[in-house]
Order: sequence, then C-alpha cells, then structure tokens
Amino acid sequence: MRPLIFGFLFSVLILHTGALKCVISVPPLFPISSPMATILLLADEAYGARLKSDLEYIGHQVEHVILRGRSNLPPIPTNGIDLTIIDPESSLDRLAQAIAHLQQQRPANDSSLLVITDEMTALNLDFSLGISDFIIKPYSLREFEARLRLALWNDDHPPDDHTLKIDDLVINMARYEVRVKGSVVELTLKEYELLKHLVTHETRVFTRSDLLDSIWGYDYYGGMRTVDVHIRRLRSKLGESGRAITTVRGVGYKFDPP
Repeated sequence: MRPLIFGFLFSVLILHTGALKCVISVPPLFPISSPMATILLLADEAYGARLKSDLEYIGHQVEHVILRGRSNLPPIPTNGIDLTIIDPESSLDRLAQAIAHLQQQRPANDSSLLVITDEMTALNLDFSLGISDFIIKPYSLREFEARLRLALWNDDHPPDDHTLKIDDLVINMARYEVRVKGSVVELTLKEYELLKHLVTHETRVFTRSDLLDSIWGYDYYGGMRTVDVHIRRLRSKLGESGRAITTVRGVGYKFDPP
C-alpha cells in the first residue's frame, strides 16, 4: 500500500486593489500519494509533453510513448509500470488500437488504465477493453491527481470479495469479466456462469445434470449435450487456463487447477 503524505502544491489567489497586489498561498486540501508512481503515458507529442510536465511536477515518474495517428506504435516499457494513461484525442478507433498494442506488449499487466477523453466519447467507451476509469477534458490538476490516487489505491486494494484469481485466470464478478494473462476473454452469459460455478466450487465434481439445473434452471428442456458443448467452448476460449476444467469419466466435470 502506498502511504500518503501531504504535498506542497499551492493555490495562488491574487487580489488587485488599485496598485496593490497581494499573493496568498493556500495549502492543498488533499494528500498526494507517496512513494510516487511510475506512469506510462500514451498521448500525442504536444499534449503529452504538457501532461508529462504536470505529472512530474506532482512527483510522479512518467514514460511518454507518443501516439502518431494510425502509424505503428513504438515499443512500450514492460516493467515497473504502476498506472497507464491514454489520451486517444477522442478517437475510439485510436483508443482500441493503443490498448491492443499495450496488451500485446504487456499481456500479463493488471495495473489500472485511465483514459482522457471528451464528454461525448466517454459515453461510448468500451470497458471490456480493460479501462479502469476516465477523466473528461477540461479538468483541473487537482481532479486529475485525485483520480490517479484512486486508481493507485484500487490497485493496492483489489476487491477480493468480487475477484477470483487462479494463476493466469482472473474473474471479476462485479463486472462479469474474465481475463487470462491480462487479456479479456469474450464469453457468453451461460459460459461465464458455468465457469464461475465451477471455479467457486474448486475440485468439487458436478454431474451434467447438476450443472444443467444450476446454470440453465430446472425448467430447461435441452439435453445433457448442452453442458458438453459449453465446456468445450470454455476450454477453447481459456487456452491453457481451460485445462483446469477436467472431465471425471462417467460422472461429469470439475475445476481442478494444477
């Protein structure tokens, strides 16, 4: 957990009374996190340089990767990153491209992702891409620092009551989201419910009839093959993590990680 200290930012109030000018320094109303974070910033050259300067001013270390339209993105630092910030200049396509590039180069990364955007673009953000939070332009430096502290605090205090983590497999039950090695796995609702049911009853053996009743309900009239088909799809989508879903011959299935 990052302890909190009070920073030394100052709000300056300038009063004009004729030729008299008074400058009053006011201490900040909120603490700044310490030790400071190492932030990966993906933004264009001009705006990114200004934001990098602001972040360094409040004590963070910043790695600025410049976004240049649809051209190939440069290599991204893979170690020691506490938080990632992306400014796609209100382009959803550019945002998706940047996130895909990020996940390709840092597949196991699970740190927070903060997106800077405008109000209209924010309405269409796809949180299944792994976006943790967003901030709308224009914003104050104080508001931005508060969002950073919240994101860093959440990374240090994962919602254990809502998250299941088994090796590379992470199930976020609050967001109905499944990730393997940091990448989102697209599941249907029934696939998700089936996986969650097996994982939350680790090593317990379920018959096909048990699973059919628990996931599809007692009034479902489909055959037992429904369970087999969904198990097969789950294993395929989960890759190596899907091997933990094992078959108990003559009985059914269980979740039994190595």
